[in-house]
Amino acid sequence: MVKQVKNYKYRALVKLAPATGAGDTDPAFPRMGSRVVLQAHHHETHHPKMFPALINAADGELLRPADHSIQMTMTVVGDDARDYLEPGDTFVLWRGHDIAQGVISRRLFLWADAP
Repeated sequence: MVKQVKNYKYRALVKLAPATGAGDTDPAFPRMGSRVVLQAHHHETHHPKMFPALINAADGELLRPADHSIQMTMTVVGDDARDYLEPGDTFVLWRGHDIAQGVISRRLFLWADAP
């Protein structure tokens, strides 16, 4: 018997991290529809955990460096993601280094992937 993995979809406000180097015009943020790693803390134990995630900007917003915040939707894979991510919870997006910080505004829905 193959176990199905739960996927959660969230809406979040995300603030991009500053560019990584002097003269860097690329904010080191992936393109929309890209996979990233999301790190969040457990509600009770406060231990951190990383989850694979797919990000997309809400309403077709463009990504800009440093001080720009955007609304985005994120699909997070993990049976226990709800123990780490609910409205009001903070998280970090990571891709070799921190690329953004965010806060969950709401959970849109969840579903189980077919194997």
